[in-house]
Amino acid sequence: MAERVVLVCDVDGKEPATKTVRIQVGGRNFNKDLCQKHLDALLQGARSPRRGQKVRARTGTTRPRATAPKPATRRTRRAASPGAVATEAKKLRDSGLSYRQIGDALMKRGMKPQRAKAWNPVVLGRMLKRTTAKG
Repeated sequence: MAERVVLVCDVDGKEPATKTVRIQVGGRNFNKDLCQKHLDALLQGARSPRRGQKVRARTGTTRPRATAPKPATRRTRRAASPGAVATEAKKLRDSGLSYRQIGDALMKRGMKPQRAKAWNPVVLGRMLKRTTAKG
C-alpha cells in the first residue's frame, strides 16, 4: 500500500497548497505552503527586484544616514570678494598661521573659493605674495 503526502495551505489548513514560497527575512529563510487564494493575496502589491541588484531584507526600521550638506553649485555659491579674502588671509598669516590653517579658517568664516571645494594652500600663498608685492 502506497502512502500519499498532500500539502495543505499553512495559513488556513483547508485547501491543498499549490506553491511553496521561500521568504527571506533578516538573513534567515522560511518556507511556507500556500493555496492559490493566499498566494494571490501575498503577491498583491509585491514587486520584482530590479535586474542586477542584490536582494536584501527590508526591515520596518530605517537607520538614519549621516547626510553631508549638498555641495554648492556655481549659481548657488557666494564667493567672498577677492579683496576681502586677501585682507583676511594677510591678517591670519601675520598671526602666524600656515597656509593650510588659513584655508580652514577662511572656510569656517564662510569665505569660500570661487570654483573649488576648499582653499588650496598654493593658491593662498600666491595670493598673499601678490598682495604684499602690491602694497
